[in-house]
Amino acid sequence: MNIVITGINGFVGTILRRLLEEKGHPVSGIDIRSSDSNVHAVDITDQAAVMRTMDELQPDFIFHLAAISRVDYTNPSLLYSINVTGTLNILTATTHLAKKPGFLLASSSQVYGIVDDASQPITEQAPIRPVNHYGASKASAEHLVQVFHHEHGLPFAIVRPFNHIGRGQDPHFVIPKIVKSIREKNTSIQLGNLNVMRDFLDVRDVGDAYIRIMENFKDGGVFNIASGTAYRLSDMVGLIQEIARVKLDIHHSDSLIRKNEILKAIGDSSAFMKQYNWHPMYSIRDSLEWMLSE
Repeated sequence: MNIVITGINGFVGTILRRLLEEKGHPVSGIDIRSSDSNVHAVDITDQAAVMRTMDELQPDFIFHLAAISRVDYTNPSLLYSINVTGTLNILTATTHLAKKPGFLLASSSQVYGIVDDASQPITEQAPIRPVNHYGASKASAEHLVQVFHHEHGLPFAIVRPFNHIGRGQDPHFVIPKIVKSIREKNTSIQLGNLNVMRDFLDVRDVGDAYIRIMENFKDGGVFNIASGTAYRLSDMVGLIQEIARVKLDIHHSDSLIRKNEILKAIGDSSAFMKQYNWHPMYSIRDSLEWMLSE
């Protein structure tokens, strides 16, 4: 099987590639920059370049991970260009291939927006009500995939991962930011709202989930990928300090609190677990110890 990962050099793409290769799958990729002969340097907003590359690669399966993934990204025009127009270009290229590939879109739990406590854990039946541009861009990408399915018969799966962590994650995100601060032997750190509750999952479990979909592909699935367990950010900070055996002086900064902050997000992955016999292998402590030992 000829597998292509867009955004292959990113946080999840790097782990997914390694897991696929460990299972004996040949993998090619697309990313904005590359020094790897198996990774094509392509700007996915360039439709002609995407068409040429997909025509050359002739994928049997596409993991579409390429995106700007920051909720607080300050350039909405660029975010929509990459996350929506880039997705449109990849999808359009599939219609010119000799064989329709399987297509997995990495969407996001951010498409759900703010969900009442009574409706948590959040199932796939929850309304799509994004409250930030990132969530809106992912919701738009989901709609595009559905349209290409109906108009061109593209076989697809959509995954909505909740927060995931691991080695190689950008320290702009809060957990790797704290880990980086400890590894650099800093004694203090600025953080925002520590009362938010999140569903954290190890990126290796996320990669495993994506591969299970490819290996036992069923057209039209839309699945949450989550642990189903809520962690208060203050508890995560405490656990990181406990594992590292350090004490950080934490300063609270209002500038780090997002507008329309989602205070609680817990995912229900029971549908995915039942369909693919999947369960997370790594505990939150496993993930943090892995990150701290990098």
